[in-house]
Amino acid sequence: MGILADALVIGGGGLLGSRLQHHKTEHGTIGIAVMIVSLVSFLENMYNVKGSMLSTDHLIVVLLAFLIGSKIGEVLRLEERMSTFGKTDNRTRNAFLDAALFFGIGGLQISGPLTLVLNHSNDQLFIKSMIDAPFALIFGSTYGKVTAIAALPVAALQILIAATAYMCSSLFDPALTAQICAMGYIILFFSGVNLMTDDKAKISNINMLPGILLILLFHIIKRTVGGLL
Repeated sequence: MGILADALVIGGGGLLGSRLQHHKTEHGTIGIAVMIVSLVSFLENMYNVKGSMLSTDHLIVVLLAFLIGSKIGEVLRLEERMSTFGKTDNRTRNAFLDAALFFGIGGLQISGPLTLVLNHSNDQLFIKSMIDAPFALIFGSTYGKVTAIAALPVAALQILIAATAYMCSSLFDPALTAQICAMGYIILFFSGVNLMTDDKAKISNINMLPGILLILLFHIIKRTVGGLL
């Protein structure tokens, strides 16, 4: 349901936006909303209430994954490579790639399908849909109907992630799921910062994506070592 909702939002928003004249959108307001949603959701995944105290078993793992993963992404120049991926003189193709990369890369694009399969929750995908809606209109008004087609690869990638999570469900315990979701919301938070500053002090949040893989790697190593002891 969440995957379908996001695809419909991107496709419908792109088609509707193509009928509108290009207009300047106040990104700051959207950025603040994104930051608030991501911060609240991050705290929800990171902390548990025990009596009158907050406790967490996830903070160190997530922070280390964030710091090391960001450095790996910086060394690999992920954001730079993504921004120039497949660029040609064909404006329509470039518009499609820009839209597909914008909507298809991010923390919620990964953690959303995971929580759908593992926790039977569409919440993160619905949040992604709400965030994608205004940008689908913007892309549609700027690039035209080709924006709507970007919904297809975005949905296909979400289905692939969900299928992988289903086949490897024994690996994804509640701790791993919570940490991946928390990392996803960190990446989303910095997306909001970029929107609020209108990219004047851009933070390379795409470079943070390796942090999600590091969390997964940590749990694989932990489980392997635990099985050997």
